[in-house]
Amino acid sequence: MVRRDPTMWERLKGGLGAKVNLETGEVENELEATAVVDSTRRSLAKLGVTNALSLVIDDTTIFSDTQGRPDDLGDLILALSEHASVFGRGFKELRFAAEHEEAGVHMVIETRARTKHLRDEPAAIVSVGGRIRTLEPFPGETADAYQARVEPLVKQAGMLEASRLAFESFVQRLQAALAAALPEAQVVLEKTESRLVKPRSKDLARPEQGPAQPMAPGYDPFVTYYPSPMGMMLDMMMFSTMMHMMMPSPMMLYSSGGAPIASLADVQAEPSLASDDNIAYAEQTAAHDYSDDMSSVDEGGSVWDAAYDGDGGGGFESSDGGGWDGGDSGGGFGD
Repeated sequence: MVRRDPTMWERLKGGLGAKVNLETGEVENELEATAVVDSTRRSLAKLGVTNALSLVIDDTTIFSDTQGRPDDLGDLILALSEHASVFGRGFKELRFAAEHEEAGVHMVIETRARTKHLRDEPAAIVSVGGRIRTLEPFPGETADAYQARVEPLVKQAGMLEASRLAFESFVQRLQAALAAALPEAQVVLEKTESRLVKPRSKDLARPEQGPAQPMAPGYDPFVTYYPSPMGMMLDMMMFSTMMHMMMPSPMMLYSSGGAPIASLADVQAEPSLASDDNIAYAEQTAAHDYSDDMSSVDEGGSVWDAAYDGDGGGGFESSDGGGWDGGDSGGGFGD
């Protein structure tokens, strides 16, 4: 349990015999950066994931794949070993990202770990966000060419459903691999879902941008590492197509800011749910709830909200990979 320093007034009260509560509601674990990365790497290897994106520890970039080289997970491990004397023991925050393609779905897997967190929050979270590869823009592709190529694809309900099932299968196998690699931890899958974004009119003039903070509502690891200038265009094509499908894939509708609106079936039954006014109201409500959560930071706490990880902004597939929780004591992944 993490305790804070008493204020001058609390010292005075304590000196007079009053009982002062200095508990912050946080716990601190003894996590090793090398152990976190190695456990995650072994879990990913079981699924054939060998492409590393980046490794950042306490705002220090240990590895970054700026050239898009394949099969470079070994290079990341080598880079970490060169910094083992610094980060081998003790860090505040670690972010390790890798990518993988399976059954035509391009996925980003991001692991985030903190040594200090709220007692009821997990010590580490794995977020998985994905997009159908054929719906991603080609390098140098114009907006008109992209629309002409992708518009017929989004009408293929079979392709969308197959991609959804492939994504869910990967997330479930990742959960099993993490549980096997971390027998001392409790691995919990928060949710896996297909999300469709309905941007408001004012959003159409700006490219897709993901929330900067990982614990913010609507955080999407895919957008963080692969921001797309065609994201809003794809959102609109997908939304229009899904609204006219007789039996669309089970999907939740979200705003571009990550606020949940309703299920796609509910929106089909009541289209006004997707109006700009209703989306604005949902975003205001989500922002208010998020600010209430963040108020605990000012009181000495920290926010690590797995329920928002992996928003589906800007495309068909992007969902939660879940997180792992463990015991309060050090050594492993714990909360």
